[in-house]
Amino acid sequence: MIESFIGLIIAAMAISSLMLSIESIEKSFRNAGRHSLTKSELEILNSAGINTEQNINILKNDIQNIPQNY
Repeated sequence: MIESFIGLIIAAMAISSLMLSIESIEKSFRNAGRHSLTKSELEILNSAGINTEQNINILKNDIQNIPQNY
């Protein structure tokens, strides 16, 4: 009886860890290729003279709206 209960607990832990890892992988796939502007990219915007807050927000929104396929 105790052995079956311990086996049930082990199986439940294995299933929950599997589901957690699948969720983590899906999240990483959704965010693949999306990252904020780097310092060098911001320097390029500054040197081009388009470093206004409005332009940076437009670029950030465009990055967030990039279609992702996996």
